[in-house]
Amino acid sequence: MLALLLLFIIISSSATSGLSAIKSTIPIMNQQHHHQRDAAAYQDFVSSAVDFSGCYVRNGFVTATRSVRDIDTNSRRSFVYNIPLSSPSLAAPPMELSAKIKARVPSPSGDKLAVLVEESVPSDIEGKGQDKKRHVMEIWTNKGHQLAKRIVLPSTIHGPVCTDFAWFGGISWSPDETALVYSAEVNKPKTASYFATSSKEDDKEEDDTIVGGQYTLGVGKKEDWGEKYGTTALLALFCLNVSTGKIGAVENVPACTNTASQTTDGNHVLGQPIFSPCGQAVVYTGWDAGGGGEMPRRLGAIYCYHRPCQIYSSPVSQLLKTLEIDTTEDEDETVADDNFVCITPNDRLSRSPRFSPPSDGVAKLAYLSHTKGFDTHNGCMALHTSDWCMSKGSVVDGSKKVVVDVVTLPGERGDGETISGLKFPGLFLNQLSDRCFSPDGKFILTSSQWGSVVRVVSISLDDGSVTPLSFDMRDGDNRNDAEPSQQFLCFTDDGGAIVTQSECNYPTMLGSLPSSFLTDAKGGLSSQVLAELPSAATSSFSPSSAASGFKAGSGFSFKIMNILPEHGDVKVDVSSILLLPDDAGNEKLPLIVVPHGGPHSATPTSFVPSYGYLCQHGKYAVLHVNFRGSTGFGQAALESLAGNAGTQDVLDVVAATRAAIDTGAIDPERVGICGGSHGGFLAAHLSGQHPDLFKVASMRNPCINIASMVTATDIPDWCYVETLGIGKYEWDNFRAPSKEENDKMWDNSPIAHLENVKAPTLVALGMKDRRVPPSQGLEYFHSLRAKSLPTKLLVYEDCDHAIDRVVSEADFWINTKQWFDKHL
Repeated sequence: MLALLLLFIIISSSATSGLSAIKSTIPIMNQQHHHQRDAAAYQDFVSSAVDFSGCYVRNGFVTATRSVRDIDTNSRRSFVYNIPLSSPSLAAPPMELSAKIKARVPSPSGDKLAVLVEESVPSDIEGKGQDKKRHVMEIWTNKGHQLAKRIVLPSTIHGPVCTDFAWFGGISWSPDETALVYSAEVNKPKTASYFATSSKEDDKEEDDTIVGGQYTLGVGKKEDWGEKYGTTALLALFCLNVSTGKIGAVENVPACTNTASQTTDGNHVLGQPIFSPCGQAVVYTGWDAGGGGEMPRRLGAIYCYHRPCQIYSSPVSQLLKTLEIDTTEDEDETVADDNFVCITPNDRLSRSPRFSPPSDGVAKLAYLSHTKGFDTHNGCMALHTSDWCMSKGSVVDGSKKVVVDVVTLPGERGDGETISGLKFPGLFLNQLSDRCFSPDGKFILTSSQWGSVVRVVSISLDDGSVTPLSFDMRDGDNRNDAEPSQQFLCFTDDGGAIVTQSECNYPTMLGSLPSSFLTDAKGGLSSQVLAELPSAATSSFSPSSAASGFKAGSGFSFKIMNILPEHGDVKVDVSSILLLPDDAGNEKLPLIVVPHGGPHSATPTSFVPSYGYLCQHGKYAVLHVNFRGSTGFGQAALESLAGNAGTQDVLDVVAATRAAIDTGAIDPERVGICGGSHGGFLAAHLSGQHPDLFKVASMRNPCINIASMVTATDIPDWCYVETLGIGKYEWDNFRAPSKEENDKMWDNSPIAHLENVKAPTLVALGMKDRRVPPSQGLEYFHSLRAKSLPTKLLVYEDCDHAIDRVVSEADFWINTKQWFDKHL
């Protein structure tokens, strides 16, 4: 009997412990299931993103390159689409573009294609024991079907070709398609250690070698242009004959930076080159790199559109004749080209030169300009033109014309037409498209930020009128209140236009407008969808439980909200975009408020997968706030933020948040804040200044203490201008702030409100960030942790300011969603 009792006790004990073990594994299984669903949903959204670049039309086909995130390899893959304009449905499947291909530039006629390739040279070819990279220019002929020539770009002539076509870089064909002009890095001087031994061959070059200079800034070490431009210091211009393969430097340029052999200090950085339509000159942008008196220290260039620059012209007829000769004989007897000319000597900012088709011996040179310039990192631009004489190969004196001037307040120019309740705010764009002129040369097409949307506008060169084009690629969906963002890419051969359209809940579509669109611009235009691209899988990850799938145009909706705040001197609407999940019913939603970075940028109504992920999958309302200081609302509203950062922008975000709450869809007790860079600055400010409104925070590379950031960042001007005001940064001098200036910077910083913070806070840092040093976020994290607040730190060792490496980006957004799940 006793034995049976003991056996019963043992069995009961085992069963109880087994049940406990099963129960203990349930939370783990649920957690794993939760992680899998979040990862699968994020993958679904980023796979649906369509990011186009390098679009052009030749020979009846539109060619566009799509960039796709690849989580498996932590990289981006590129796919080329070739779509026949006459029958888009017959487009062939896309082809993957090798990562070695850095640029593809078609010739004006479409018969040739220049392809820039970066390749590794095996050590057994050069015999030097170590692989090294080189650039090769491939010339494809017969409408791009035949590889006719491969031209190695010698490292003895220049460094890497600049492929940053969004800003510094550029590759352009000559009108007769015999030559290319491009921008490339200037080589560093030859240096050697004090202890280096030399061979007899080295002794021949002894006079050119700077002994002990390998660690000297301006000699062996280059002074670069900050965040994202760590390998860009000095750029010069070079011409390449595509038949002979000969390369020559354009010597007649400001400061002749390309001939510097003893320093890399230089005076100007030269980029955005194009041939004149007569082929006698190259026209380009030159940035002040010390030669203009406003750059004693090179400041950050990325997202900084106010760095002093002008447009120049350099005759190259003699240089091109030299390159045509397939021999080095008699080159010393060639006649030098005339000196360069500054086309915009009275403008502080001029960039993005573009030529119209010539007519009656004259072409139009158009460019973006701002005569006085501005201290803020972005601003409203004017459109200027000058006449170009085809016979003389130069600008016609006195022909400069201001086609569209800078707009101070919305509506002071234009015909009064409104978009989302806003009259024409001025031109807010960084560059003109390569082929922006209509075939008859009478109009320029471009895309411009107009409040919270991006719109395609037609500009008459005759009277300067600006007309937003009215079209909707989804007009078959019977929509009356659509607010899409649209982009102009290029003209077609018959005078039509290639455009894109995107919405917060609809990825980018590629489409076209008919050749009659310019005459019908003010009416509703018909448009054709050329490609509505399917999702491209970003990962092999496939969990057993499927995520809620994303379907374009459904899952969540959005609307633009405008309010006129009572505070501030410049009375312009604060515009916001409110995203709402479809299946909320009558339940009030938690809200994530997202002020953008910059601060002089804007969030448009375009598809951004991370915010769609938070809204549809996370079931959060998302509010993008374009506070005063954003682009697209006139120059006065943009400049009103200078000197008021941390106050006016904070109050704007609060006002927009309260307006969203007043819609009745938002739970006022469940409001969080999320932002990066200046958006992170605002997230920290709002957590400290309004702790009872913003209950949870997530921030990327936030600026926390301007006083400790000012001498460590690549943009010290931001610290002065945004806290002290316009005119407070000394462009011709570099110095630390005074005690009074330091005190004001502290007062305008989130760290001044640290004691009030109650929100659980997630901080993400890119440890290679040169814009906002990681010490800023670390200071905030440790300060919050010392207050015993729930705090989490994400450290991305290989990321810079944007935290845009594919895996790091994914990790941050999934962490952010789960942080709000836990605390909101």
